[in-house]
Amino acid sequence: MRKFLPLVALATLVLSGCSSVNEVAFDQYGGCSGAVVAVNYGGFGDDVLSCVSIPGQTALAKDLFAAVGVSTEGTKAYGDQVVCRVNNIPGKNQTISIAGEPDYVEDCNEMPSALAYWGFFSKSQGQESWAFATDTIANLEVAAGDSIGLAFSVAGNSARPTD
Repeated sequence: MRKFLPLVALATLVLSGCSSVNEVAFDQYGGCSGAVVAVNYGGFGDDVLSCVSIPGQTALAKDLFAAVGVSTEGTKAYGDQVVCRVNNIPGKNQTISIAGEPDYVEDCNEMPSALAYWGFFSKSQGQESWAFATDTIANLEVAAGDSIGLAFSVAGNSARPTD
């Protein structure tokens, strides 16, 4: 039994190290050896553009966002299937004013308003433009060369991540 303990410890260390994602620098030409993570706060915060390593074949989008300090909050009705807040934007008591509409405060109970919402986007390697993601942040598998992004749209302006 004693012979196997060092092997078990080594295997645990190796496997745990293989499963983590980390923010890495873009190369000198602006390329990313992992996945690009972008957040467009729509003027409500400082945008994010980062490169994150993917140690295996793929990584979950939620882990890539977490690696660059981006946290998301879902809704009470739909959990993390719907993005309601990103790094506490919009704030729980933040009033969003939209011309011609009553002031709005997001409560994250149901679906966010069509006039103030977070969109989740992805781009496969080689794809030119952003498209709405085909899965949720909790479930989308991202490969090296892919890009994922969040963008806050207000007043009917359909924002996209910028990269």
